[in-house]
Amino acid sequence: MPCRVGITMDPDRRKEEWKLRCPSLRNWKIESMHRTRDAAQAEESRIARQRGCVSHPGGAGPEIATWYVYSFDY
Repeated sequence: MPCRVGITMDPDRRKEEWKLRCPSLRNWKIESMHRTRDAAQAEESRIARQRGCVSHPGGAGPEIATWYVYSFDY
């Protein structure tokens, strides 16, 4: 089953965006919370590598903020 991992500062909004793009979304999970974008990005990459999930590091946002790492199956 395919999976995806990403980071966001607003997990509720991001989940709704993914539901529109990916109607088969299931098993949404907040994996962790981080104080910096770099820490969240490192965790995203680690989880994606470990589980064989799709992820696309990058995107915009402040370095210092509350960042969430999320995952879901589809």
